[in-house]
Amino acid sequence: MTRVAPVSDSTASPPAIGPVLQRLTLPVFAPVFLIQIGSAMLIPVLPLALRANALSYTGVTLVLAANGLGSLVSQIPVGRLLTRRSENEIMMASMVILAVTIGSLGLTAFVLALMGLRFISGIGATGWLLSRQTYMTRTVRTSVRGRAMALFGGLNRLAYLIGPLLGGLVADQVGFREAFLLSAGITGVGLIPLAIARRRESAPTVDTYQVVQRRSEPPNNPLEVFRSHRHVLVTAGSAQSCITAVRYGRFVILPLIAELIGLGVAEVGLLITIGSAADMILFPASGYLMDRYGRLAAIVPSFTLLGTGLLVLAAAQSYPMMVTAASIIGVGNGLGAGTMLTLSSDLAPQDSPGEFLAALGTIRELGRIVGPLGVGLFADQLGLGSAAVALSLVSFLGVAIMVLFVGETKNRPLQGAVEDRFRP
Repeated sequence: MTRVAPVSDSTASPPAIGPVLQRLTLPVFAPVFLIQIGSAMLIPVLPLALRANALSYTGVTLVLAANGLGSLVSQIPVGRLLTRRSENEIMMASMVILAVTIGSLGLTAFVLALMGLRFISGIGATGWLLSRQTYMTRTVRTSVRGRAMALFGGLNRLAYLIGPLLGGLVADQVGFREAFLLSAGITGVGLIPLAIARRRESAPTVDTYQVVQRRSEPPNNPLEVFRSHRHVLVTAGSAQSCITAVRYGRFVILPLIAELIGLGVAEVGLLITIGSAADMILFPASGYLMDRYGRLAAIVPSFTLLGTGLLVLAAAQSYPMMVTAASIIGVGNGLGAGTMLTLSSDLAPQDSPGEFLAALGTIRELGRIVGPLGVGLFADQLGLGSAAVALSLVSFLGVAIMVLFVGETKNRPLQGAVEDRFRP
């Protein structure tokens, strides 16, 4: 079957989104929230567990970067798989992979084994994110997409409010191995709402949008997808890669600087939670800004603040300065909730959204490797402060590319769009 997609719509006041959010709760929001809590627990736990095994900063970041490498190499295969299997099947398989690999982290101190586990976890992370992003691209119209994606990102922020504190406390009071096992268990519980959703619906539907059907013909060749959309993929992908590098790099640099000034694992978890609390406050504003004023209205202030917070972090010498830096970073990141997902869905063509999102994700995921690994290399050679400054400059570069080369995507016409007969 061919895909059907409406033209981008724009209204003076964003339409109601309640029915959309209700329909997305079980298949998207509930499992994603649990996955993200499990992943967020690892933010203070994994780097400090690796340091406890006497790894250098570069060694720590090699293990962390392996997750990004797994995500990078699996983007295209998962994108093609999504044309043959349902998004929910991919999601469930990915959650199993994540639960098993996270739970196994406490069973070995061998660096290559840890890198292998994180590599496989990266494949699982690609599966759940790309399956949910494709699902929402097919089922959420542009007039409410910003707020739906912002809630998607906002749940991530809520998870990062809970997960680091929980992980830090468990690791501090019980042990690193138990923290890994709890993280795996929480991730696995996310299978329950997804299984309920699969039983309730034979096909995904959303009241305010005509669901785009998966086509039956073979998927497009990845090279053909890239050739057809190379300008958009290169420009938007480069900007997203910069922003991804900063987002993942900050989770490495923050606990390492905290350790440098003498903070313990529980204090690091609390510090990340404080930043996440600031993050949580502003994620609803991100969705409103995107749907009302355009995507750049959220993107520009978000990642400018994120870069500014990293500059403050570079100068931090005390716990109050760390709290200030974490709060600025949190506010900036909160304003960017769902921005990359929304922008990607705006740009996705109607005939091959899964393959396009996978191609864009391949470029974006380079940041997951460059961010953590760059932090380690800069830290070992020039110091942790220099690593934080370098990350801030990458954030500013991402903003510049977005403004100068990508532009506003809210009202950008979809290729091959047909008349929109559906109203919210």
